[in-house]
Amino acid sequence: MRAESSPWSSDPASALSRRAAVALMFAAALAGVAGLMAWGPVVLRPQMHQFADTRVWWGVPSGVNVWSHLPLLPLGLWGLWRVTRLPASEPLRLVWACFFVSQMLATVGGMAYHWHPGDLTFIWDQVPRSAACALFATAFVAERVDARLGRVQGVGLALVAVALAMLWWWVTRLTGGAGDLRPLIWLEFSPIGLLAAGAWTLRGHLLSRLDWQRSVLSFAVAQTVDWADRPIYDWSGQSVSGHALRHLALAACVGWVAWRLGRSAYPVARPARDQASTTSLPDSRLAS
Repeated sequence: MRAESSPWSSDPASALSRRAAVALMFAAALAGVAGLMAWGPVVLRPQMHQFADTRVWWGVPSGVNVWSHLPLLPLGLWGLWRVTRLPASEPLRLVWACFFVSQMLATVGGMAYHWHPGDLTFIWDQVPRSAACALFATAFVAERVDARLGRVQGVGLALVAVALAMLWWWVTRLTGGAGDLRPLIWLEFSPIGLLAAGAWTLRGHLLSRLDWQRSVLSFAVAQTVDWADRPIYDWSGQSVSGHALRHLALAACVGWVAWRLGRSAYPVARPARDQASTTSLPDSRLAS
């Protein structure tokens, strides 16, 4: 394994950089909490279920928004398969497996929500989506700060946070007539907080820095085009909406992670004929 692949180096400069990044991550998380508290309760309103593209495709209302989820399902299965290819001793196998499972549950929930928009189907979509984002952020921190977060402790912490956020929505819905979505939203945007904190500069071993940049950039693009749902629909001549592009950007994020997961630390073995050909070179290291 390459020297860069170990994020838990005892080098003092590396440890200082890691502590600084952790401090910035906490600061970004607290800033997100403070911002949402100042914003006030975020509740579901009827207009929130209205999207720009409501065309019927293949007999399905809002068909483009429904069917644009489909690439996420095989990509999630591919991601699970990639997890099984990691060594049994890899401490981040569990958190990544849970991420891909949550992502596929969110995909099914999103399809159901767009088929029959409503508060309950929205929550079916939102809860696993927030879980997937929380697990994505947990995997990031586990790889670059503390590998123990990739095991049961970290996964359990992320899922408990999602359960508490869901409970908060339910209690505020019963007591106030409208559920408060702020904790779920905070969890959903946690990956962007990591990017803002500069945590991608820390060393990892399963995904490179460039891998993290590309995947989180795709996630940020997905959130951005979603906010421009109607303008993009109008600018494109009513051919595609921002919300449909959001699903494709999320597919790009998940697909990149699935493809790159573990390739730096555990490169795929070459066929025997390729290995034989490389040994004929004057210096076999040039072929690696």
